[in-house]
Amino acid sequence: MDRIPTTSYLWISRLGGFVAIACLIVAVVTAATDTVLMALPRTYVEISIAAFLFAIWAVLYELRDRGIRSR
Repeated sequence: MDRIPTTSYLWISRLGGFVAIACLIVAVVTAATDTVLMALPRTYVEISIAAFLFAIWAVLYELRDRGIRSR
């Protein structure tokens, strides 16, 4: 099986981080203005937590793939 290039994991982690920050901004704006934009602010916070975890997973997977132990 061929190895996925390093840049793929790094772009996946960057995309996850961007989505997480965007969701946090939407959550803050909707909570401050007391409006509902497609979902409750709490839902956007949960999505951002999941996106941050996904970004961390991508970085850790790349470290493991290179043989660097994260423990």
